Amino acid sequence: MGDKDNEYLKDVADQLKGMDESARKEAAEMAKKAEEMDKKLSGYRDNKKGILVLISVVAVCFALFHFYTGGFGMFTAIRQRAIHLAFALWICMMRYSSNKNAGPKVEPWLPHFFLWIMIMGTINIPIVDYARKARANMTGVVLAVGVICIVCAILSRFITLKLRMKANKAVEDGPMWYDWLFLIAATAGCIYMAINTDKILQRAGIVYTIDQIMALYLLIGTIEATRRSIGKVLMWIGIFMLMYCRFGFLCGGIWNHPGFSFAMITRHFVLTDAALWGTPIGVSSSYISLFLLLGAALHATGLAELLLKVAKGLVGHFVGGPAKMAVVASSMFAMISGSSTSNVATTGVITIPLMKRTGIPAALAGATEASASMGGQVTPPVMGAVAFIMAEFLGISYISIITAAAIPALLYYVSVFTMIHFEAHKIGAWGLKKSEIDPTWKHDILTKGYLILPVVMLVYMLVKGYTAMAACFYSFIVAVCLSFFRKDTRLNLKKFKGIFEQAGMTLCVVAVPSAIAGFVEGTATLTGLTPHITKVLTELSHSNLYLTLIITMLMCLVLGMGVPTVANYILMTIMTVPTMISVGVMPLAAHLFCFYFGIMSELTPPVAITSYTAAAIAGAPFWPTAFNAVRLAAVAYIVPYIFVFNTSLLLGTEPFTPAVIWGVITAAFGSCSFAIGMAGFIRRKMFLIERFAICIFAIFMIVPTVLTDAVGIGGVVFIIAMQWIYKKNPKNYIPPVKPKEAA
Repeated sequence: MGDKDNEYLKDVADQLKGMDESARKEAAEMAKKAEEMDKKLSGYRDNKKGILVLISVVAVCFALFHFYTGGFGMFTAIRQRAIHLAFALWICMMRYSSNKNAGPKVEPWLPHFFLWIMIMGTINIPIVDYARKARANMTGVVLAVGVICIVCAILSRFITLKLRMKANKAVEDGPMWYDWLFLIAATAGCIYMAINTDKILQRAGIVYTIDQIMALYLLIGTIEATRRSIGKVLMWIGIFMLMYCRFGFLCGGIWNHPGFSFAMITRHFVLTDAALWGTPIGVSSSYISLFLLLGAALHATGLAELLLKVAKGLVGHFVGGPAKMAVVASSMFAMISGSSTSNVATTGVITIPLMKRTGIPAALAGATEASASMGGQVTPPVMGAVAFIMAEFLGISYISIITAAAIPALLYYVSVFTMIHFEAHKIGAWGLKKSEIDPTWKHDILTKGYLILPVVMLVYMLVKGYTAMAACFYSFIVAVCLSFFRKDTRLNLKKFKGIFEQAGMTLCVVAVPSAIAGFVEGTATLTGLTPHITKVLTELSHSNLYLTLIITMLMCLVLGMGVPTVANYILMTIMTVPTMISVGVMPLAAHLFCFYFGIMSELTPPVAITSYTAAAIAGAPFWPTAFNAVRLAAVAYIVPYIFVFNTSLLLGTEPFTPAVIWGVITAAFGSCSFAIGMAGFIRRKMFLIERFAICIFAIFMIVPTVLTDAVGIGGVVFIIAMQWIYKKNPKNYIPPVKPKEAA
């Protein structure tokens, strides 16, 4: 979230006319907190004006490139993806701090070693190729160059640290000297591939010296961009994959393989579309780019503002209204976002202050926004951009993916909404006063409701069989045309620039992890890594379905922490999906299972990046916020198991019969019942045994069979009836007293 995003957030806060002056001020303060937290987590520079203009121009050109290719024809695969990555690397190197804004006394080692590895490779690769052809021994020269480059890396880091300390700037205000070298080298690699794609494909696998040098530039440049924009976890995964390809002969057991020369790695990773230019970046450079353009256009036309206003008008006056507003707004906003961080930043700066003002503790307010926003990742049609990659991996249509994901997403939001309702009653929260709700929200539905038509058109075109790219492109055109119907939604030249700039900025942090995820895909196909992982997991689980699911869940939660959605899904797909399929799980269910638990890592401590951001905005401690978020989203830890064992919850996988409809209905009631158990309140506070029992009966209802439904319904009805029959609260519970300001 950059400066342009925060201007937008403040505009949204100001434009919600139902907010009084103090509420507007608080929302603006929250937006500032969101900006500071995002800068701390992401490492955005405070670039000087000239660099900002350059980044803006590159971002606009980035988005314009994809607008052109999306509507008027793409280039060949590798050429399209090389240009795509070149833009992304430019923005990352210019926009992100090399030391992650750690202050003037911190200079990281890695950029210097990466830089001198590139220089060493530029010198040594021609020497090694010459020695091989001439059958000469050049080992001493190669080692000497290596030692000199290592010494230079140490010296350059030391000198740069001294310069940084002398400048004494808390936050970088422009690129460092080595940033330009990274940028030139990586861009040269992308341009080389874009220009020579046809010649490379005609060579039938022959690798030249220049190919290896450019491959080194591309691989190192992508790794360094990943370190800056995403973090070290994914960077080390990428490095490990390259090292495993090169030095697999050092591994023992089933992990051993002969090892591949750098020339072979170059051929597989860079000169084909099997790794760096593989499926992940292919999807990023086609479908995702256009979806981000569409989302930016919908933002600019005022749809996000309308969704927030409608959510406030619909549920704001109920008990815990702002919390329910967060759920409704996030579920609707998910249609155009698919990003939990974006949801927190956009809706949280308005809903969190309102929650705190209506009796909801700061930690619970942050947790509510985090859990509601996380649902955006699993909600069709965007699903954090994973829906497109999943369709590619499974070889089925995109519409089949989002249809199958619809009911699990519905169950999640039903559960969160229900839990918030009873949690609000338990703690004595209240709703907004009528004077705090903009009375024009109903009128706005009638006068601005047409802004949702691009989303409707998108879904309609997908159902009718149009490609995702075509559907996005024409929906974008419709969104632009509809904006001219009213003066306050009309797009001028400045707003058009903002749309393309925002899409380009966002796309760079999708393209870079997509590229690094291609390393995993390339390693799997080059070394046969996937069968080895499958064998190990099968031995650990003894081919037992239940153990396989539990091990897979733990792997997704642990390995997914701090890893972006796209890369997380690809990692889990390569490592765990084959094992799940081998023990009888339906492929689509296996992919969605891994996807769900990978996403839940964003809420699961200790990393819990979504909860961390929400806690910072709410001014609450991290751990209470994270634990509350896990409790609110608890049903998401159960639903994946349910649709694995009964695929009727994945619409489209089985014939649409009355039994399927009944299964969906009982699953929804089961999710509500489970939420009640987690909240621990209906008419009075529930005893521990009641909470445990209703959660068990709720799970019975989510499993759609006649016997489990009967047991679940009977048990839940009995426990609810006890709320009216036995009215005594547990000893440690004191019923809340409604304050005067809530009257």
